[in-house]
Amino acid sequence: MSELRRRAVEGSLYLSLRRVFTIALSIVGVLYVTRIVGPENYGLYASAMGVYLFLTQLVGTGVRTYLIRAPQDAPREIWHQAFWWLLLFSAALTGAALVALRVLGVFWIRTEGFFTVALALCVGLPLHAVSIVAQAALEKELRYKRIALIDTLAQTSSYAVSVPMALLGFGVWALVAAYWAAQLVNVSLAFFSTRYRPRWQWERGMLRDMLGFSFSQAASEWLYYAKNLAPALVLLPIAGKEAVGYLTLAERLLNMLNFAQIAIRNVTTSVFARLQDQPHKLLNTLYVSSQAQILSLGGASLVFVLTAWHVLPPLFGAQWDIRLAILALAILTAEQLLTATFSAQAQALYVIRQSHVVTRAALVFAFNLYWSTALCASLAPEGYEVLGYGVAYFLAHLPNNVFLHQGIKRYIGQPYYGVNLLWAVAMGVSLLAPVAYYAPLLALGVFLLPASRRALRELLREIRALRPPPQAGI
Repeated sequence: MSELRRRAVEGSLYLSLRRVFTIALSIVGVLYVTRIVGPENYGLYASAMGVYLFLTQLVGTGVRTYLIRAPQDAPREIWHQAFWWLLLFSAALTGAALVALRVLGVFWIRTEGFFTVALALCVGLPLHAVSIVAQAALEKELRYKRIALIDTLAQTSSYAVSVPMALLGFGVWALVAAYWAAQLVNVSLAFFSTRYRPRWQWERGMLRDMLGFSFSQAASEWLYYAKNLAPALVLLPIAGKEAVGYLTLAERLLNMLNFAQIAIRNVTTSVFARLQDQPHKLLNTLYVSSQAQILSLGGASLVFVLTAWHVLPPLFGAQWDIRLAILALAILTAEQLLTATFSAQAQALYVIRQSHVVTRAALVFAFNLYWSTALCASLAPEGYEVLGYGVAYFLAHLPNNVFLHQGIKRYIGQPYYGVNLLWAVAMGVSLLAPVAYYAPLLALGVFLLPASRRALRELLREIRALRPPPQAGI
């Protein structure tokens, strides 16, 4: 095995183990910190964090990719240039964002404590921005073991701070302190590991090249992740902090359940790159990748929903109507199942350098999400606005999916869906079983159809084909 392949395999293992440990810590956080602080404090923090996360996307997504893809013999100056650009741009963006949030807080959001919490989070943006350089250096050197260790220590430190503070009654500030603990550990260990020391560098040609690449790569992601602003700008003013708290808890549970789907996406991106000049094979890989994502996410989510409906209420106590969060999770997961096919198509369009299609689709999605959230949350019965958001999120993705389908059809060929959409709908419907006397589970009967059984056998063969051939003995 080559050195590069060995390190890549080791990196996959370390990152997978880190993911498992992260999920375990997240369960601790959900069961303890979230339970203690309550839905209002959690919703207030989540609203402000949504703004902060969007700002992090604006700051450095494309720059990180630019640094990782830079040739091995690229001059060290590009790293210094990236550092100073990220520092100055993030400082300016932080100032502009805080002014905008202050105005919105007074005239639109009007929620007590929102601006103060947002201020406490957003002033950390420059620190996050400069850490991108050190983290990109670790990824470029394939130091996945160190990356996994840093992430694990950062998350551990966040819970070491938040759990006792939550127990002592600090409320939302326990969550803010947890963010800062993780941020400081992450940044300090990243710079210590790389031993990177910035030097002054500012050269217009170098900066123009870096930003040209970065903006073209990141534009669609910026538009898509504008969804992170919707809870603060739309749901919070309409429905209040509790609704955002339930939504964020549902999204957090979904992120825990889709770990296999994320792993499949990471692997298939490199596969798509290898097949970009073979349209027929690329279309078949899109089909198989979507199948695997639907089955992994659908299976994990169905088991969780059926179990959590009975197990979580006593664990969360009377402060949380946890079944409302589980229903929101079911709606969000149903959307993810239907969109799994089209997210694979977006990956393929990136690989063949047709990112403009994904950018237009993301623009349509962001526009539809805002107006449909306002409409559905306003029409939902009092206390159930979070379910209105889930419906809005589902509806906003439908035109986005149509755009991606047309892009694949134009630039690669007619996409093959087979039983994928049927499976996605059936598994999405089955997630509503606890509120309909478990009758929706009958939808799973689609897996008994001849076409489904044939597709399952073919998928199993594809998975077996990925196994490495046995090594000859001595």
